[in-house]
Amino acid sequence: MAEKIKVAVVTGGHPFDVPSFRDMFNRMSDFDVYHQDLDNWASSKRDGAYAMYDVFVFYNMHTWGILSVRKDMDQRIIDALNELGDATQGILVLHHALLAFPDMQVWSDVCNAQDRKLRGFKRPEPIRTLVGDREHPITKGLDDWETTDEIFLIDTPTRGSSVLLTTDHPESMPILGWAHNYKHARVFCYQAGHDRGAFTNPSYQKVLRQGIEWLAGRT
Repeated sequence: MAEKIKVAVVTGGHPFDVPSFRDMFNRMSDFDVYHQDLDNWASSKRDGAYAMYDVFVFYNMHTWGILSVRKDMDQRIIDALNELGDATQGILVLHHALLAFPDMQVWSDVCNAQDRKLRGFKRPEPIRTLVGDREHPITKGLDDWETTDEIFLIDTPTRGSSVLLTTDHPESMPILGWAHNYKHARVFCYQAGHDRGAFTNPSYQKVLRQGIEWLAGRT
């Protein structure tokens, strides 16, 4: 039996539906999931835990130059972000994490989206997700689906990304999911995932599961 994929899920800087979010990951029994805030993730660089993870899932939204309530942690966080991709641990940038660290070039590079300014926003409403690449391991076996989710309008990824998921919603960014390489790491950016409307959707769950497996190099 293959060893479980070890996943660090980084949160903070934005409220979210905690029970539904955690329940979604609890259902992924082939993963060992470690929920943590940004401070603890950055501190794991020093205490040795960082190296044990296969995938980092960022579901945080630290903005306006605020990284930590403890200012002595800021440089440690910056250093950890700058060192992403030095090893092969996969990186999943999920939903509002696309808007995190708006003044940091490193995060734009990780996301492969140079203009991440939010130009439009709508509270959850029906939105169709269209599978743009049915052969990629992240989207293999998926059909188009509809769910209720938050709408973002930000810049599309720059060249060099594989477009995996799109939408025809007129007020949304047209590309919802894309994959690329950042230094030595695989990266998957996925705009969807505001609350239980997404978290309980079987297609959304399948995207995350297959995305994490791909990021960990299992597919």
